[in-house]
Amino acid sequence: MHDLIQQMCEGIVLDENRWDPRKRSRLWRYEHIVQVLNKSKGAERVEALSLDMSQVSRTIQLSPKVFEGMDNLRLLSFFLRDGYWYKNPTSKLHLPQQGLEYLPNTLRLLHWDRYPSASLPSNFHPENMVYLKMPGSSLTQLWEGDNVHLVNLKVCDIRRSKELIKIMDLSGVPNLEELDLEGCRSLVEIPSSIQLCRKLTMINVSECVNLCGFPSDLRLTSLEEVNLECCPGIWELPKLPSTVKTLSIYSSGIKQGMCSIHGDWIVLVWMGQSGHDLKPQ
Repeated sequence: MHDLIQQMCEGIVLDENRWDPRKRSRLWRYEHIVQVLNKSKGAERVEALSLDMSQVSRTIQLSPKVFEGMDNLRLLSFFLRDGYWYKNPTSKLHLPQQGLEYLPNTLRLLHWDRYPSASLPSNFHPENMVYLKMPGSSLTQLWEGDNVHLVNLKVCDIRRSKELIKIMDLSGVPNLEELDLEGCRSLVEIPSSIQLCRKLTMINVSECVNLCGFPSDLRLTSLEEVNLECCPGIWELPKLPSTVKTLSIYSSGIKQGMCSIHGDWIVLVWMGQSGHDLKPQ
């Protein structure tokens, strides 16, 4: 039944224009997407573009203005299936040295595995963004400057971005729920403005081996999961709320024996090489 419904939906989209994929609202087939990426002018009807990069057999050179004119684009996804992640150590999508010059401000979901540039376009104002996922990217920073307002952003996943030096000021991200920075080995600091993310449920900075600046107070009332594994530069456990259910400090620099948590016991604490009992006060 699911396959039948999918075929029906695909047929409806194809019927929007049988000959020119630029005139369709959604693109998912490799050959159609490549055609549009090579000639994007006139693709203003496209609302969603999703490419399984495991289907990409050759390198695709993108223009810095490849998305110019796609002013209705709400979903952009260049993804690798789990089984292909380690089989494809480099991106098949290449950008010129200056990177992208344009992304539509209409984007609500941006998923780009192994994004090949150091930053997003300086004229990109993603106030509509809800979901940002760019694991394994070449990003050194997300945006230039700190005056970024991401009032709708709920998920930010840029794990394994080994060149990432800094993240944005989080005071402009009041609705953030998940922040995944695992394996961002060049990251040195989490801004204190994270304390303004009252809806944050999960923060993962595991394997951020150069991270040394971390807020001492994380008493966010929605927080449930904190992962500080393999962060030797974090020496003190931050103050945490009683809502935290999972705390992982394996191979971190934390030596403090007391945990500043008021209320219930944490359900699960990974200790590993830290080796001290943590008790709520």
